[in-house]
Amino acid sequence: MRETPRRPSPLRSVCSSSRSGCSMSTPERRHGIAAGVLILAVGLSVRYPITSVSPLLGEIAATYGLSASGLAVLSAIPVLLFGLASPLAPLLVSRLGLTRSISVLLAALAAATLLRPLSPSLLFSGTVAIGAAIAILGILAPQVIRHALAARGGFWTGVYTTSFGVSAAAGAALAVPLLHVFDDRVAPALMSWGIPLLIAVGLALAFGPRVGAGPAARGAAKKIAHGSVFRTRGIWAVTGFFGCQALIYFSLTAWLPTIAVDRGMPAPQAGLLLAWMSVAGLPASLLAPTLAGRRSLRTKLIVGVGVLSMLGIAGLALGPLALAPLMVAVLGVAQSAAFGLAIALIVFTAPSAAQTAAFSATSQGIGYAAAALGPLLLGVLVQAGVEWSAAVLLLAVAAAGELAFGVIGSRASLGEDPAGRS
Repeated sequence: MRETPRRPSPLRSVCSSSRSGCSMSTPERRHGIAAGVLILAVGLSVRYPITSVSPLLGEIAATYGLSASGLAVLSAIPVLLFGLASPLAPLLVSRLGLTRSISVLLAALAAATLLRPLSPSLLFSGTVAIGAAIAILGILAPQVIRHALAARGGFWTGVYTTSFGVSAAAGAALAVPLLHVFDDRVAPALMSWGIPLLIAVGLALAFGPRVGAGPAARGAAKKIAHGSVFRTRGIWAVTGFFGCQALIYFSLTAWLPTIAVDRGMPAPQAGLLLAWMSVAGLPASLLAPTLAGRRSLRTKLIVGVGVLSMLGIAGLALGPLALAPLMVAVLGVAQSAAFGLAIALIVFTAPSAAQTAAFSATSQGIGYAAAALGPLLLGVLVQAGVEWSAAVLLLAVAAAGELAFGVIGSRASLGEDPAGRS
């Protein structure tokens, strides 16, 4: 008897039209699982090396003899390196391939985290290495999604950005308790964060080779060398959106505990306030990029996030201290959603899988370079005598830019020009 042909599933139809392919065969399923593990290993590793420092700035200053300006520089270094190191991403991938580069970068991140507390000079040079490693990892992760997980790009972007929030919350919440575990000694408390990074290195070494994204990654490196990415539709709008959301986030990450302490909140609670910002934003970090996979919702989400950012900043700057947890929760939702949408815009707007690394390097590199001004500017203004409330209000300007750039970038991702014409 002749069999009636089975109707292909929507997933197989989508996959067959994709250059990267996403067949549901066993090898492809293993390929996707390996890519998912790699994405989680990266996402869970690239925030706590930064957020575990912010609650301990006072203790770090006392231990290493740093002034207020020295702390401002230390806080600005990671974000500055996010911009400066970004052009190195395609070069590294062209030599090592995508997944091997990720393993090497995670190993460098672990080594720098273990070594930086040993002396004042290593504190700064190690932070430089940490910032560079995190920058390049953040650029390569969207390419893994675009190459190996394209069929559910919005969902995996959400998983990736949610893991950022978990990492950030863990660093902020556990920094002070770990300090007490080590009898208030700063160096071993900071070094202890190298242990989970070593686990991440092991996962990358085990699962990275199964992803097999090397050829596409090398193609991306060639694309950026020709500069074609600078003429890509939406690149500057996505860059502007990424830079504005990063400036707000890293300004708050660097100074939120200090702001709360200055207003009368005990130091342990101030550290938990930073953790609360990350925890409150976890649902948004998963939902926003997942929903952004629906074209009809993308621009609406960006407008909502921009408005929430401005409301949260105004409430934190001008509201009573008792409302700080609520305002921080609003900012957590807004910033987690904004970061997820920024990564989603990179994934959805890049012209092809091969060009995703180049598009990501440009938007994140320039965006982070601009964002580095945030923590440094706030620190310098406060040292010059400006009240924290006035300094924080300056972030509302970045939130307005986030909204404007985001709307333009969203239209570009939908195949529209800035004026909204199809």
